[in-house]
Order: sequence, then C-alpha cells, then structure tokens
Amino acid sequence: MSEPEKTEISVLPRWRMRVAYDGRPFLGWQRQEQGMTVQEGLETALAVALRHPVACTGAGRTDTGVHARGQVVHFCSDRVLDPGKVLHSVRALVPRGISVRDLEPCDVEFSARYSALWREYCYRIRQNLDPLDPPNVWFPGRKFDAAKIAQAIQWFEGDHDFKSFCIPRDDGRHTRCTLMLCQAVEVPGGVDIWIRGNRFLHRMVRSIVGFCMDVSRDRMGRGQFDRLISGEQLPSRFWAPPDGLTLERVGYEGWTEDAIRGQPDA
Repeated sequence: MSEPEKTEISVLPRWRMRVAYDGRPFLGWQRQEQGMTVQEGLETALAVALRHPVACTGAGRTDTGVHARGQVVHFCSDRVLDPGKVLHSVRALVPRGISVRDLEPCDVEFSARYSALWREYCYRIRQNLDPLDPPNVWFPGRKFDAAKIAQAIQWFEGDHDFKSFCIPRDDGRHTRCTLMLCQAVEVPGGVDIWIRGNRFLHRMVRSIVGFCMDVSRDRMGRGQFDRLISGEQLPSRFWAPPDGLTLERVGYEGWTEDAIRGQPDA
C-alpha cells in the first residue's frame, strides 16, 4: 500500500479510538465513490455527533471484505467536551457492523498511521463449516495440511522484497517489508496464521496465505518461494479471499493493546 505524504500537524485537539468491524458490508476502509466504506461510516457519525466535518485517519487501509478488531483511528476536533457522551453517540450512529471500542485524547503529534511501529493480522482457516463460526473465518471447502502451512509461513519472517506478493504497483515506492512474526497456530477445526510487520503492501497478507495453501496442497514449495521472494512472477498462484483476514492490533510506543486473543507469545 502506498503511503501519502505526511500532512501538517493540526492545532486542534487530537483524539484516537480503536475500532472493530465486520468487513463484509463495506468496500474496505478508505472512502470511495462506489459504496459505503468504514471511513465514510465513521466520519459521517462523528460529523453528526460533533456538528462539524471530521476527517479520520486509520492505521491500515483494509480491503473490501477484510475485518478489524483493533483498527486505530485518529481525528481532530475541539468539540469533544465529554468523551463518554461522544462515544455513546457515535456508537449509536455508525452503520451496522462497526463498533467503536474506545475514545481518548492523545498528543497532537500522534498519527494512527505514521506513529505505528507494526501492524498485526490474523488469517483464520477452518476445515469444516460451522454455522456458529464468527464471520472472520474462511472455509476453503477442501482439506489442507496445517503442518505444511506452519512450515511455509516461517519462510516469510525477516526483511524481504515482497513485490511478488502484492498487487503490482508503478508508483516508484519500494516494496521491502520486515515481518517480525510469521506463525501458524493450530486451533480446534483449523489453523490461525499470525503475521506482524512494520508495513504491508496491497493484498500482501492474502498473497502470503494463498502461497501457504499452495504449499499445503503440494502445488508450491521452498524452491518456488525462493524464486518469488527474489522477484520472479509465477503463474497460476492462489490468492486467499478476504473472508478470514482480520487486522488484530497495531503497535505504538507506550500505547499498544495487550495480546489477549490467542496471539503467539513471540
């Protein structure tokens, strides 16, 4: 994902909040003309609650259908006189599928995007469809080998050029990312793939998960990984759908949510 130029720091008081959402009803995070997005839903609710236009900045631009449990958002306003009342109002005004978890003041230099040290995603895959499963799991409809997935995901850890694991880009920006954690955790009925990195490219996590599924089905192996990570493009690769992908947490200096939802200890 390309990073826009940083804007000047607002002189207005700055506020931050953690937001969760079911990505299915929305066309991703970023506002667009084609339909409702999470950003538009939040900005519209805040504008009504505060009675002035509000611009929200998110820590990550999740794609259509991708979920979030710990998306971090900041905005500027001098009309948040009672944060509790504003939070109550916004919770009632946001579209169904969005939950604003908290609201608090922050330093005017804090940026949900640029202050982030890392972002953490989880991709949940299940062997059998359970009607009581939450919406953020993917049921591939075919058996997979969790042990092979666990082996393959470890190859991605470290600093690499991920240009073969993202949507092609021509904006001139670099495609190197550092992944501090790449781990698959076997859970009842499936596997959770945890990935934590300093930055992510467009559909990068879905490409990585798709590759691991190809390894599980003996369509790819270490040799193909080495070729892809060196920049080579290979045909007929599988890309995982957005269904199982959730932005779980964003790390900041002095303000990082605790790992309490099954995250690996690393």
